[in-house]
Amino acid sequence: MITESLAVFLLAIAFDILLGEMPARIHPVVWIGKLIAFLRSRVTPSKAGGIVLALIVIAATVLSGHLMVRAAGYVPLLSLLVSAYLLKSTFAIKCLLQVSRDIGLMIDRDMNEAKSMLPALVGRDTSSLSKSQASSAVIESLSENYVDSILSPIFYYLVFAPLGYGLEAALAFKAISTMDSMVGYKTKGLKEIGFAGARLDDLANYIPARLSIILIALARPASASTALRAALRDHNKTPSPNSGWPMAALAGALHIRLEKPGYYVLEEDGNEPDTSDVPRALRLMQTAIALTLAAALLVLFFGPICSDLMPI
Repeated sequence: MITESLAVFLLAIAFDILLGEMPARIHPVVWIGKLIAFLRSRVTPSKAGGIVLALIVIAATVLSGHLMVRAAGYVPLLSLLVSAYLLKSTFAIKCLLQVSRDIGLMIDRDMNEAKSMLPALVGRDTSSLSKSQASSAVIESLSENYVDSILSPIFYYLVFAPLGYGLEAALAFKAISTMDSMVGYKTKGLKEIGFAGARLDDLANYIPARLSIILIALARPASASTALRAALRDHNKTPSPNSGWPMAALAGALHIRLEKPGYYVLEEDGNEPDTSDVPRALRLMQTAIALTLAAALLVLFFGPICSDLMPI
């Protein structure tokens, strides 16, 4: 039996893998970004203003998505397609893997071009990075974005799907994540207004970040114990309370030293990363993503069956 939640999820995955990212003019995340930019210049630049911004952005995102699906329900099958379209916008499997692969290849071919491409993945200064440091940056971002751009939205979809609000939960997460990426910085003008978005993002990613180390470990069974030990040992070395978990687990699984110069070092006794480690990291993370999707499908398929079998 294919439930509606399962059908929406399958279609969303198909959209992502086959079509990739949508054009900017019809991308829901771009719309969220425009709303954040509009509100940012109009709310008070304070923590209170940031809370107002966060509440409006989350409410508008969830309500808009809900109403779009409801309106599409008057046309047969259209609500299913709209739901899948909106759900796909909350995660980016093909895009993350492709961008990481492209930059990894460019590090070998043209370091200057690679440095100009890296800001698509990382927020650090790339001008003085060596090939090893650039490779580390790609691998770090790949693992961190696995949580933020794939695992977390799927996690919230699964948690709230039995209540009929899986899509709304995934959209709410994406609104929070987009706010954090746009205003969640400790710089002048953003520290106060971005505080609410940044804290909500930390909270929303808390459980998925810790779940990620299990999936990363399972993706490379021969190094599972090393990955878990590295995550437990090094997760608190990063400024973020969440990003250190998947990054340290991946560093341990591959036994490579990941470093953001001047900020942190993970798996300190590991090998210096080079460009050949980017494809290794991609293969491991592709397996982790496949495990994530397989687990999600099992939950969506067997969850309703198990509920029906439970005694009243």
